[in-house]
Amino acid sequence: MHKTLLGLSAVCLAQVALLTMSANVASAQSAEEKKVADFYRGNTVYMMIGSSAGGGFDFYGRTVGKYMAKYIPGNPTVVPQNLPGAGGFNSASRIAVTAPQDGTYIGGIHPTVIVEPILGDPKKGAKSLKFAFLGNAAANVEACFVRADAPVKSLADAFNSEMVLGASGGASSSREYAALLKNVLGLKVKIVTGYTGNAEVLLAIERGEVQGTCAGYLNVVASKPKWFEEKFMRVISHQGAKPQDMMGALPAVSVAKTEEQRQILKLYDAQSEFGRPYVTGASVPPERIKALRAAFMSAVNDPELRKEIEARGLELSPSTGEVIEKIVLEMESMPPAIIKKARVALGYE
Repeated sequence: MHKTLLGLSAVCLAQVALLTMSANVASAQSAEEKKVADFYRGNTVYMMIGSSAGGGFDFYGRTVGKYMAKYIPGNPTVVPQNLPGAGGFNSASRIAVTAPQDGTYIGGIHPTVIVEPILGDPKKGAKSLKFAFLGNAAANVEACFVRADAPVKSLADAFNSEMVLGASGGASSSREYAALLKNVLGLKVKIVTGYTGNAEVLLAIERGEVQGTCAGYLNVVASKPKWFEEKFMRVISHQGAKPQDMMGALPAVSVAKTEEQRQILKLYDAQSEFGRPYVTGASVPPERIKALRAAFMSAVNDPELRKEIEARGLELSPSTGEVIEKIVLEMESMPPAIIKKARVALGYE
């Protein structure tokens, strides 16, 4: 009996200790939340948008900012500010470098701001900026489309038959992805550049000037639904290795023949995970970064925000700041030899 009582006493003491510990943690969390709320209450948060007013990028930023105001502790006013220019680097530099590092400046940045210093033309001298990632609103998966009457019916066919792909020039994804298919995988690809943008490329496909293009999957499907209803166009490959509903198309990496090819494609494909990344400064106090990350995820999971985004024909596929941070670190940590070969394949070295 005595041993039983001792055992019960030990259990009770352990439970009391556990409850005390839980109470202390809750108290610490409450104190942290109160501190953050006190900072933001009556304050203004600026949502920097790296594009001109109007268009999808601007709409995402304004909508995300509006709903984040509901969930940031203290409910500050969130004011959108457009700062276009330099391929998105103007607004990104404002957040990362010149703005106060106190959590009052957040923003939607262009993925190129992250990718250009890693894979872009070294002659441009793009510098890597440091951010605290709040999350990502939507993925941006590229796919390669080819007319149904073209000789190439699948990506594997392009090892034996040439496909003619239209593309914008420079650092456009339409040119870059086609270049990877040609220079990394060894596919027979003829790239016709000089088009001013995707709309002109799609018109060239209709005219028969080119057989297809590599472009944002959702953009093409949304802008040309009849192409797919009438089986005028087929999808022959897509970016990334995750299973996607891409009309039966396989990821481009599926035809890679060497580990080096797979690594180069993995490096380039990683950017498809962050089509709409949101950030704040890397030196912002950790408790405010934590609160902003939570507010971002609450905002993008708000049913009303989803309705607004989908009403504009845009996509919402959110991921956390921690996930995006990990992906970016993995990209930056790829072997220098792989990064160099990717740049060579893209035509930048």
